[in-house]
Amino acid sequence: MVARYAGASLGLLAFTIAVSAGLLAQNPVSVTLSRAIFALFAFCLLGLALGTAAQLVVSEYQQQRETEIRDRFKDEIDDASSDEPSETKATEDAATPVRT
Repeated sequence: MVARYAGASLGLLAFTIAVSAGLLAQNPVSVTLSRAIFALFAFCLLGLALGTAAQLVVSEYQQQRETEIRDRFKDEIDDASSDEPSETKATEDAATPVRT
């Protein structure tokens, strides 16, 4: 979804800039629109590529962070269970709800 928004935003920005530059330079309408449409497609593809790369980076970081948190939580549970006697642990495990 981020890639689509980035592509659309960059494409529209490029189209707007190309039309504005063509009008300021007093180019013919056909030349201005053809350049603006080319800029729209080119920057749309560029935005899609950049948005996809950004989404991959964010999802990779999110997965790495989640793994670190789960490992830390698992280590804390293992440390807590190794400190208690086995009889007490069995009765507490039956009374506490399971977290998912």
